[in-house]
Amino acid sequence: MSEFKYACPVCGQHIKCDSSHSGSVMECPTCFQKITVPQAPATDDPKFILTGTQAGKRRLPTAPVASGLAAPPAKNSLAPGIAFVILLGVLVAAAFVFRGIIFQSAPAGTNVVTNANLTGAPSGPAPGNPTAAVLGYRVDHDEVVFVFDPAAFGVPIAPDARVHVAGDFNRWLDASDGKIRNPSPAWQMQRVAEGRYELHKPLADFQQRRQWEFKFVVNLSQWIDVPGTALNRTTGYPVNLTLTIPEKPGGAPN
Repeated sequence: MSEFKYACPVCGQHIKCDSSHSGSVMECPTCFQKITVPQAPATDDPKFILTGTQAGKRRLPTAPVASGLAAPPAKNSLAPGIAFVILLGVLVAAAFVFRGIIFQSAPAGTNVVTNANLTGAPSGPAPGNPTAAVLGYRVDHDEVVFVFDPAAFGVPIAPDARVHVAGDFNRWLDASDGKIRNPSPAWQMQRVAEGRYELHKPLADFQQRRQWEFKFVVNLSQWIDVPGTALNRTTGYPVNLTLTIPEKPGGAPN
């Protein structure tokens, strides 16, 4: 048996799976959709990523191409007009359903922020938008301090809740089916004040890359959504927070 990676067909999250689970149904840890695991690839190349199939759906076979001469078009002058009306209706319906994605306008009285903070240090509020800021961490000299403030993320949690940091840097704590399977104490945050959690890590542990994606997880299964005001949120799906490692004056990571 060997492991391989495949992508969620709904949100694009990469999921590691053993080849013995090919054909079984699993749950995406990010969007929690049921996915049918694809067959393991013949190659061992880690860059080769398959895409799973949403459970309960299957691809429709394409219609065979008829041989010989094509039949002459029907002499019906109304057909083009009817087809145009149907197509127009489909486009209008699609625009209405996805209007939140297509038209992402900023609230009235705010400015759209086009340049994210690339210094690695959390920024202050954006001009005209006092709530916009880099969330989830700060860099203190030779430390990365992960900071989770439930109020800033708009989620109430119990005082005795367990909060972990999961991301690229710790293989998302081996999460599967939407639940953390390896709740390492090294990645559990400490409650340092009323309604605030922190986790201190050496900056040297993050030098391999300039940017890392991560999320906060409450009680091993509640993946905290990233607020729309976070300047360091990723684009597309799934939406995660981005940790940016600061550069030295010469341009190299610390």
